[in-house]
Amino acid sequence: MLARLALIACALCVLQPAIAAEPAPASSVNICRQALPTIRGLWQHDLYDAPPTVAAVMVDAIDGKLPQVRQSLAALPAAEQAHWRQVAMLTAANAYQPTVVDGLLDDGAAVNEPVRLPPFKPAFYRQTLDAMESDPRLGGVPATGKALESSGLVDNRSNLVGPALPLAVVCGDTATLGVLLHHHANVMARAAPNVADALTAAVVNGDTPIVSRLLDHGADACADDRRIRKPGTTLASIGQHSHLPDALVQRLTCHASTTATVH
Repeated sequence: MLARLALIACALCVLQPAIAAEPAPASSVNICRQALPTIRGLWQHDLYDAPPTVAAVMVDAIDGKLPQVRQSLAALPAAEQAHWRQVAMLTAANAYQPTVVDGLLDDGAAVNEPVRLPPFKPAFYRQTLDAMESDPRLGGVPATGKALESSGLVDNRSNLVGPALPLAVVCGDTATLGVLLHHHANVMARAAPNVADALTAAVVNGDTPIVSRLLDHGADACADDRRIRKPGTTLASIGQHSHLPDALVQRLTCHASTTATVH
């Protein structure tokens, strides 16, 4: 997933040469919204290694056109429909399109499952890496693309994306979160094994409505406290630092006993 995000960031250099001199603050919500036109452009310009009919499905999913998405999915070979439906649902969940997410979940997409995105077409992948070599916005470091590729930070493999709930949470999308919770999404889901779960991400973002919704649906602050490695740091203290309301910080406070049982 990190490799995919890094490569999409590099694609900004190719698809969006005119970037504002004064960028918006680098919050996760801003990053989601800034990346969305690029992701749409990648599908629209047929730069993923997928059939053009699939690319059209993804553009319609990003644009919120549920009837067209359903019609195009139904026209695909039967053996491929479930996979591309899942990709379309995850794409819509990352594009602020709760109606599309809801419809595709009703149609059989799996709320708690990730999915593999296709790699980029080889020619575009090489073009993207070549564009990094002399781009001043990337520091103009010689062999930047090759260095990132050799380090494994950037690659062109088919990457797992999802499940949907962490994507919606990181992007601050309360409407899509509501749809996913209605479909019984796992509130403790994480986008990869070694990254923060959805509750931690929302607390770090200081996102009061989303933290509240996750707690209302059973998210476990104590589970996060058990994973935090920094002494004296708890999910509640992170929420306090992120300026969450005092009442919500109190809900994040783990009251479970930490005293070991003596045998």
